[in-house]
Amino acid sequence: MKRRTFIRNSALASLAIGSGISGCTVTSKNDAEIIILGAGIAGLSLAYQLQKAGKDIILLEGSHRLGGRLYSHPKLKREVGGRGIGDKYTEVMKLIDEFNVELIDITKSLQPSKKAVYLDNKLYPTWNEKTTSPARLEFSKQKEAEKLDSLDDWFKRTDLDEAYSDFLKKLGHSKEEVDLINISANYNDVYETSSINNYHSTAFRQFNGTRRIFNFKGGTQSFIQAISKALTIPVVTGKKVEKIVDNGKNISIDCSDGKSYKAKKVVSTLPFSTLRDVEIVGHLNANQQEAIAKLPYTLITQIHLQADPYWKEDDAPLAMWTDTPLERIMSTNPDEDAGELVCWINGKGTSFFDEMSDNEIAHFTINELKKMRPSSEGKVEYVGTHKWGKYPFNKGAYCEFGVGHAALFEDMIRPAGNIHFAGEHTARNSRGIEGAAASAVRVFNELID
Repeated sequence: MKRRTFIRNSALASLAIGSGISGCTVTSKNDAEIIILGAGIAGLSLAYQLQKAGKDIILLEGSHRLGGRLYSHPKLKREVGGRGIGDKYTEVMKLIDEFNVELIDITKSLQPSKKAVYLDNKLYPTWNEKTTSPARLEFSKQKEAEKLDSLDDWFKRTDLDEAYSDFLKKLGHSKEEVDLINISANYNDVYETSSINNYHSTAFRQFNGTRRIFNFKGGTQSFIQAISKALTIPVVTGKKVEKIVDNGKNISIDCSDGKSYKAKKVVSTLPFSTLRDVEIVGHLNANQQEAIAKLPYTLITQIHLQADPYWKEDDAPLAMWTDTPLERIMSTNPDEDAGELVCWINGKGTSFFDEMSDNEIAHFTINELKKMRPSSEGKVEYVGTHKWGKYPFNKGAYCEFGVGHAALFEDMIRPAGNIHFAGEHTARNSRGIEGAAASAVRVFNELID
């Protein structure tokens, strides 16, 4: 049974300590000055910075691997998480330079390419009218939208906060068009997510200035290993946090294996999708409580395939937008001839596959692809599936803001007593990998100050 998040104010916490409630008594002896929760990019980079500053720290990770949402999947032998690095990703590039991690320029492979459309049981190798193509419909009227004035303006413009579906309708999209957009938009549901997400994405493209995109040579694990090898502090995996108690002077952390840790400060880099399962006794304000309890995370399911180049036989592009449960099909390798394909399913569409076994997913996917592209028959093998929404240490690929949540942001990132918050969901400017690294810099300054 899923535990609900339980948050008490400081007065109640004091009563609990005085009454000797289990888990609340904090001795004078701490295990470290600072405990960091979560060994993704935010946790690892923060740990490295604090280590260089001579701080006494421990890094706890709930899973049995490091990297968080940078994930070189050992069984699939594919990258299933974030991997794109922009040339203007300032904080990530600092780490890359410091650890001398090699990059591969993939900019050319990301240039707009031809995309087939499969709609209403019919394959369209090309769609002559770009403004009406379901694959590009979401962006066909975006030039008419209001623009933000700066990269960090998104959480300040609560006047622009409305359902993304309403935003699209104001641009002139019909209900039928909005429904088509909802099939593969990079959100859970355009009728629920906030238009603020789109404004921020547009501002990022306008103000960030990235012109070249890189991948890590050897996969994201090469980057994770470079940082982790530089750490001399304790990095302990398999430590799923169940309870955090802040008594005003120091913090205790209880883990599911029965082990407890104590420190003066704790930094949570945990996604709010998992932090909401942790019992917190401390000093969270109302906005922080609401954000932890409700901030949505985008559900993504990836079905990985290995194929002989069937697209060379039927005169249709490899990349394909579909109105089927498979949603989008694309290559995960800049070299299409490598045949490394993925069916990319976003948001509520992931529920179609949630209860399927691997065999059922394989059978459905290969048969559905054969129906759309008969030339694929006998030329596709199932590799495996990764479901970010079902991955217990993230429960989603990245945060997205629902209607009304942007107004919570400034409180979201404030320290709550001795608890500090980092991670891509707390970044003012960027999101993703750069957002996670930038959040570590912000919290480092909080702790040092």
